[in-house]
This record gives sequence, structure tokens and C-alpha cells, in this order.
Amino acid sequence: MTSVFGEARSDEGLHGPADPARVTLLVSPSAGHGMAHIMAPGIALQLRRRLPHTWVDVEVSTSAHQARQFAAGVVAHAARASAGQRPDVLATLGGDGTASIGINACAGSGIPLAVFPAGTGDDFRRGVGSPARPARVIDAIVDGFTKRIDLMRATSSADPDRPPYWVGSVVSTGYDARVNRRVNRSVVNLGKLSYAAAVFQEAMHFKPLHYVLGIDHGVRRDVEALLVAVGNCGYFGGGINVCPAADPTDGELDVTIVHPVGVGTLMREFPALRDPGCSGGLSLAGVSGWV
Repeated sequence: MTSVFGEARSDEGLHGPADPARVTLLVSPSAGHGMAHIMAPGIALQLRRRLPHTWVDVEVSTSAHQARQFAAGVVAHAARASAGQRPDVLATLGGDGTASIGINACAGSGIPLAVFPAGTGDDFRRGVGSPARPARVIDAIVDGFTKRIDLMRATSSADPDRPPYWVGSVVSTGYDARVNRRVNRSVVNLGKLSYAAAVFQEAMHFKPLHYVLGIDHGVRRDVEALLVAVGNCGYFGGGINVCPAADPTDGELDVTIVHPVGVGTLMREFPALRDPGCSGGLSLAGVSGWV
């Protein structure tokens, strides 16, 4: 579990009369096509104005590896909550990748995470209900509004050398993963146009995959599916609510299975999942529990 800054005050004891001694802002300068780099000075200035007794550090990352190492070091040396003193804060300014670095640094540490969204997806922020506007995130930091959320622990059997890691939103595999991989490998990312092109290109040759799911400590399901998503929060792919009943505070994970459909239905309806409450011609099966 970890704590994130949100819209409502919690009772988890992270609040005290004194401001946090330090707020560290980790910036991914390329996020949002460079928007994070533009936003960073203004956010740092407002934090310093609103928290005059707090030391505000800004670190502009040069790579994901450097950002992970830096965030882990910040949390390792951060001041925890004590009598009359709130803990230090790690804040991220970037997209879901930068938020993920913050999640993995803060998980189980007692150090709260503030997420300033500046990416093209921002699904974690959307799923946990953190503010979208930087001014509201700053308000939450100043006022100490946090909430405790669940996290998902993921391991990779395909890459046994990769250590387990924490996931805040969704782990998915299948058609959507192929689409995202194609978009991420594009020489030029045109946002929704690139996504639509990838949906078409992948649909032409994608075949349903066989999945073996172990749910609720031993319940096994063998399914043929286009996509299986395991959600702590519900969103992925820049606003697709693939696990609409997911609640990051209920202690359970939600599993969504997209059953096989024809190519035409897939191309027509998959992008429509970005619209709230719309599943169109896709057959969605959902279960909740431990995975």
C-alpha cells in the first residue's frame, strides 16, 4: 500500500501542525511532448510560496534508470511522520511512467506520493481520483489531504531476472498490449491518430490467445481471449476504463476478459471503450478477487 494526495482528507495519521520539511519534485522533461519541462518552474515556485518553511527540491531526470535510482534514494533518506511533523513528500511531474517510478519508491515506506499529471495518458491519476490541475495538487500537499490505496505486485515469468514491481493501475496482455507496443515504437507519435492506425494494423493479424488464470487462491480458469486485464484502478491506454468496477481501496483486484470477436467489431468498438460506460459489441467478463 501507499498514500497519494487526493481530494479528501484521510485518517491515516500523516497530518500534523508543521509543514513537511522537504518536498522533492521529480520531473520527466519529455512527458506530454515537453509539457512537463514547461510546467516545472511554475509548480516549484508555487510550492515554495505556499510552503515557505519547506525545502523544495527539483530533479529533472535524464533517463528512467536515473529517475528510479533518484526516487529510491529520496525515499530512503526522507523524514517519516513524527509528533507534530508531517513526513517528507515525493512528487512526480510527468506521465504514467513517472508516476510508476514514484509508486515503486514510496510503496510501504510511509512517504506520501503527489502526482502532477503531465503525460498523454495519466491513467493512474484518473483511476485513484487525484486532482488533474496542478493548483489542486498543491492545495492537497499544503493541506495534507491524502488517502491510502492498494497496489498490485507483479512479476514476470518471461523475464525472471526482472525483480517484482508495484503497479498502481492496470496490468494487461493481449491485443491492447500489441497496440500500445506499436504506438510506442512509432517514429512519430500523433496521439489518437497513431493509436487508431495501430488498432487497424494489429487487428489485421491478431489471433485470440490462450490464458490460464489463477483467481482467489486456486480457482483456475482456461479461456481464449483477445485481452485480459487485471486492474487495481480501472484505466489504461489513455482513458480506457477497462475495469470499470475497480476500487483501489477495497483490497481486491478486478479482472476483465475480452472474448473473441470479428475484426470489424474489434476495430470499431475497441477505441469506443474510451467513452465512459461503452462496451459496444465487445463481450466483457469481469471478476473480482485475489490474482
